[in-house]
Amino acid sequence: MRHCTILVTTLLLLLNSMVLFAQEDFKAEETDLQQPTYKEFAATSNEENIFSAQTSFPGEQWGCRQLPSCRSKGNAEDSPFRLFRDGSRLKFEGWVESGLFTNAHGATSKYGPDGEGLLDNSGNGPNFGAGLRTTDYNMNQLWGRFIREMNCENGLDWGLRADLLYGMNGYGVQSEDSFDSGWGKGDYGLGFHQLYAEMGYKKLTALYGKFGTPIGWESTPSWDNFFYTHSYCFNIEPCTHTGVLLSYQLIDELKLVGGWSAGMESGFANRYGDQSVIAGLELALTEKCTLYYYMTQGKLKNGLDAKGFDRFSSGLDTNYFIQSLCFEWLPTEKWTYEFQYNLNNLNEFGGGDRVSAYGINHHLIYKINDKWGVGLRAEWLRDNGVLAYEDMFGNSNNSDYVELTLGVNFNPTERLRIRPEIRYDHAYKNPIFAYGTKNEQFSGGFAVLYGF
Repeated sequence: MRHCTILVTTLLLLLNSMVLFAQEDFKAEETDLQQPTYKEFAATSNEENIFSAQTSFPGEQWGCRQLPSCRSKGNAEDSPFRLFRDGSRLKFEGWVESGLFTNAHGATSKYGPDGEGLLDNSGNGPNFGAGLRTTDYNMNQLWGRFIREMNCENGLDWGLRADLLYGMNGYGVQSEDSFDSGWGKGDYGLGFHQLYAEMGYKKLTALYGKFGTPIGWESTPSWDNFFYTHSYCFNIEPCTHTGVLLSYQLIDELKLVGGWSAGMESGFANRYGDQSVIAGLELALTEKCTLYYYMTQGKLKNGLDAKGFDRFSSGLDTNYFIQSLCFEWLPTEKWTYEFQYNLNNLNEFGGGDRVSAYGINHHLIYKINDKWGVGLRAEWLRDNGVLAYEDMFGNSNNSDYVELTLGVNFNPTERLRIRPEIRYDHAYKNPIFAYGTKNEQFSGGFAVLYGF
């Protein structure tokens, strides 16, 4: 209890002092952005900000983060780091994210008996992943991306993209059977989050390669998120796909998306012969409301036809269906509200296990000014075996999970972002915190991001 009191008091004082400090900025002249989404807030610190959503990160919009974007002009001259001449559509950019996150139980990260790999129920708990180790200051992401921008609004054009990630999140973007599988040492991995070529003609675009999932509202790239930690819903979504993805702007208010991929988290070789479809749409209901729906359905094969290798201990193929419905509402220039519903079903063929997980979350974000913002996330998720978090005895019980997160974003310069947060988690039937002995937990910390 003493740890809990100290942690909560300290973080509340930090959040309060930062908000009070922001009062000096309230009198500053407001920008003229029309109905800014959180994406625009997160990328805006002042009028010269080089990380604007329109210049630095083309093709990444809410609900469609990784799809190719038909742009009317190249904006490489506005890139934070110009490796190429002005006016070129080639650019290189990125960021580094590091931070510290801890919990009121005082539980620290522990490693397996072989000295490799963090135990799931140690440290902050399994939902936080290895990227939030409690024993040290974490270097989560050193992210670099190379882009050849595509300009297909008036005709045929092509583009390229490669996103390479090193850090404690690096292992999470590696494909199961790809050339980058196993890159890294200790807690720090290296992998390609995206590696694709794209082509477009007016309203139709297509890409081939490895790309980040369009499913869900949160994103793997830390620069695109408001909070340091992720929701439970994020952990029942895919991370990457390898395949072909098409998008067509049917009318101004409606974009249709469809494609094929080699399952989930797989590479170009597709060693196991996985198959899946991806489909979705983005519908602008009004100028202030947008609906995003994405799904993927397919089969993960056991791999017996891949040189006799048993991929799953059950020996059975697995059919899956994953979907996400997101609703974004911008009632004023200051407020952004998001509602998300996720569903993940996994069924083993031949009478095997059937597991599922489903949940909802809400994001409410207020843009104080170009430098300051405050956000609240509330979530409920029911897990029937997809996450399968374990207690101290190795038991995994079906359980409801609830989390509430309060955070602040402070952008003192166009390249620097500081974001503290505090969080409360409750696992109703599955003690997964404090080495698998507790059902609830208060936690908190902060991250610092620097863009280049």
